[in-house]
Amino acid sequence: MSYILRLLSILCMLGISHAATAVEIRIACAANFYPTLNKIKQQFEQASDHKLTIIRGSTGKLFAQISRGAPFDIFLSADSKRVDKLVAQGKSAEDRSYVYATGQLSLWKPNSVSSQSIKEILYAGEFKKLAIANPKTAPYGLASVETLKAMELYDEVKSKLVYGENISQTLQFVESGAADLGFVARSHVNNDIYWEVEDYMHKPIQQKMIVIKHSKNIDASKIFLDFILSAEIQKLIEKNGYAVSLKSS
Repeated sequence: MSYILRLLSILCMLGISHAATAVEIRIACAANFYPTLNKIKQQFEQASDHKLTIIRGSTGKLFAQISRGAPFDIFLSADSKRVDKLVAQGKSAEDRSYVYATGQLSLWKPNSVSSQSIKEILYAGEFKKLAIANPKTAPYGLASVETLKAMELYDEVKSKLVYGENISQTLQFVESGAADLGFVARSHVNNDIYWEVEDYMHKPIQQKMIVIKHSKNIDASKIFLDFILSAEIQKLIEKNGYAVSLKSS
């Protein structure tokens, strides 16, 4: 069975036919997951008549927009805290949220010879600028601060920190040379050399999603949530640098 046929089979099991009335599903997506969501978007649109519009940004800013009634259908957060808060506030179409991926934090420096050499540069302080995402609005930024504190380096390097608005901008700082190295999502450097931060150094980056209560496309949005949690798409997410989970809460 071809890949597209398997996806069509998934949609049939989820109760949607290819001939169903098409709608536009607006997804507020944390910046780290944007490249992976684009791949999922292509497959979902190939296997259904629905269209996805992706609005990316930092989790904190997207959360604030949703709280003020922004016209999104789905929220793919980079953490669990803000999604759970929306559920508690009655802003979710269901009284639960879903973990769709667990983020992996990595330290990256372009043109490195090994992961160990990147880690040694951090410990030795042999750099001018270290990029991290804003810890106030970006879960990966908070995890970066937790990691530096666990390594007992935070006080030593905090004067060298430069802050990206989100994890994508943090990556751009390193790519452009504005920072020598940076803590980024592994999904962004999955095909390069990086040092993967040990899990014990920061709290798990559990990325949750919900359908937003004021959505005008709740049924179609729930179908997309089921699609992203399907075994086929979870394999794709894992391949793109995340740990995966099918649990809901």
